[in-house]
Amino acid sequence: MKMNSDIEKMLKDVVKRVSAVRPSLQCVHFENGDAVVTDSHRLIRVKGAAPKNLILDLNLADFSFPEISYPNVDRLIPKKFSTEFTLSRADALTLLPSLKAMTKVNSDFKKVVKLEVSEMNFKISCSETSTGISQMIDLEPKEFSGAEISLSCNSQYLVDALEALTSMKDIKFVNMEVKINSGLTPFLISAGNIDYLLTPVKVF
Repeated sequence: MKMNSDIEKMLKDVVKRVSAVRPSLQCVHFENGDAVVTDSHRLIRVKGAAPKNLILDLNLADFSFPEISYPNVDRLIPKKFSTEFTLSRADALTLLPSLKAMTKVNSDFKKVVKLEVSEMNFKISCSETSTGISQMIDLEPKEFSGAEISLSCNSQYLVDALEALTSMKDIKFVNMEVKINSGLTPFLISAGNIDYLLTPVKVF
């Protein structure tokens, strides 16, 4: 199985808070050459991580091989997207400190940030009504295609995704691909052979 320590850490970070009452989600699932983990809010797929003929579930909490029925995650990953753009590795590293600050300031909506994407701007913003504090990150997206769109997501999960992808030492890439369908369906951040799927948050 072709996984380095950075990838192993990324997978473990997703499943480490999964309760023992959900043993299947404490596992990394190997099938069709891919390694997959999910905590039901986010999903990571590492393509080409194992032999094609290997079907295996490895519990990352105790490194056992339980006999479980792993959920069908293929249906969770959209095949087509209405909006796509690229985010450079350098831009992701630049925005991370500000995004981390948002996770500390924004407590009203459980660390929720708003993403707004158009041909001219990629904005990440949050505001806290109790203090009146507002923050915004504004970047220019590259290779934008599709419709303008906005959605809300958990800021800590977004930090985790960008930190994990930018910290990969053995995966060579310059840009991340960001793919979105709507404000209510999971969106994808891809880099190299890694797909990181995040579920939006409904804000009323």
